[in-house]
Amino acid sequence: MRKLSQGFTLIELLIVIGVLGILASGLLAAVDPFEQLKKARDANNRNASVETLNALTRYYATHGVLPWQSTVVTCITGGVGAVFDPLRVSESGYPHAVVKIANTTSTDYTAAVNGCITDSVLADGELKSAFFSGLSTTLYLGSGSNTTAIVCYAPEGKALRNDTVAVQWSINAAGNSVAVGCTTAQKDAGECLQCFE
Repeated sequence: MRKLSQGFTLIELLIVIGVLGILASGLLAAVDPFEQLKKARDANNRNASVETLNALTRYYATHGVLPWQSTVVTCITGGVGAVFDPLRVSESGYPHAVVKIANTTSTDYTAAVNGCITDSVLADGELKSAFFSGLSTTLYLGSGSNTTAIVCYAPEGKALRNDTVAVQWSINAAGNSVAVGCTTAQKDAGECLQCFE
């Protein structure tokens, strides 16, 4: 008497596993995990930019001035204060002068800028004390008048770099001013910024 066996043969199972492997590799190639990591970093950098802008806005609401126009000693005296002189000029047009806010391990770190922000915005509790150590990118801080601040960052992901609405500012080669508009060549060179006012 023959016994009927129910189930799949080894060859059938291998074929199914092979097809699933091909589908999985195709999906992985379509998703591009490195681009997903860049998008995640862009989201964190966007949050840091908005958090900085909101902190500056709250500081302005409390004190009636932005930190670089206040009486905070580290923001206005000596060589430290000179770093912020470009931000104290009212500009009716573009480009706007910017200073860089960065993590202490970054090549863009400037003790004068971070010191002013620490002694003003952080001292008021508008930003957490660990804010600078958590920055993974350089933020560009600008001001076009006595009452406004602009905070920008350079997006890493292709999707945001090519977004014509979100990325609309360009930074000059010296990294000390931003202007409205961004060409394709600037996008390809990574010179475009997403800014918040």
